[in-house]
Amino acid sequence: MIYTNALNGVLIVGGGVVAALLLVILVRSCFKPEQLTRAHDATGNMLAVVGTLYAVMLGLVVVDAMVRFEKAIDVVQAESTCLADIYILAQRLPQPQRDRIHDACRTYAVAVVEKEWPLMARGLVSVDARKAGLRILRSLDDFEPTTEAEKAIFPLILQEMQTTWDHRRERVGTAEYGIPAVEWVALLLGAVVTVVFAGLFHVENFRLQMLITAMAALVIGLNLYLVSLFGYPYAGDLSVSRRPFEVDIGMFNGLFDDAPIHEREPAPAS
Repeated sequence: MIYTNALNGVLIVGGGVVAALLLVILVRSCFKPEQLTRAHDATGNMLAVVGTLYAVMLGLVVVDAMVRFEKAIDVVQAESTCLADIYILAQRLPQPQRDRIHDACRTYAVAVVEKEWPLMARGLVSVDARKAGLRILRSLDDFEPTTEAEKAIFPLILQEMQTTWDHRRERVGTAEYGIPAVEWVALLLGAVVTVVFAGLFHVENFRLQMLITAMAALVIGLNLYLVSLFGYPYAGDLSVSRRPFEVDIGMFNGLFDDAPIHEREPAPAS
């Protein structure tokens, strides 16, 4: 249940309001006004219980979805930071390990940005990005530090590699598993029951009852839409940015150096 843009949100929330009004009309048609009036006390007590339970459940789910979104932002930032640290630390290693790690970091960042990010919007991951990540982990399998500097750098790089892989697994896990289906069922059924209770009250002014129902359905629909937006951090208009990895790619290509590594300084005039 992924809603990818604001137009879908307007249609869904508006459709929910219309459905709520139709449901209230249907409930009112099933009972006589006198019956609804005599049952006001019992209906009101039950609505207080059901409404409170649903409000608590909906609020917790919305907060959980927002926390999920914020955590996804932090994970992406942490993963890209660790990747940049690996690249920087590898500059102190001898050849060919240095170039091997640099190429692996660059390949991984490009694969994440160009291949994996579009797939995560559909709950999928890139095999190429996973292979590139494993290539980083295995890039020092044949390396044995000899100098004191290498012995100091080697465990730091290994730690950053492990942390990068852990963050990657958390990121792709968040992309693959959104809001559970059973949670959506509970939220939607709770919304229906709440609206049905609204129809069990007899209000002499029918337009007033429709207005109250529409406002309640609007609030419920907006909260459900917030769940759909924040619950899927890598899909829709409101999604986690891949900018941290793009910054890494720029750094790997020397775009932020005073003298980019891929360009030579012009020869002095004779």
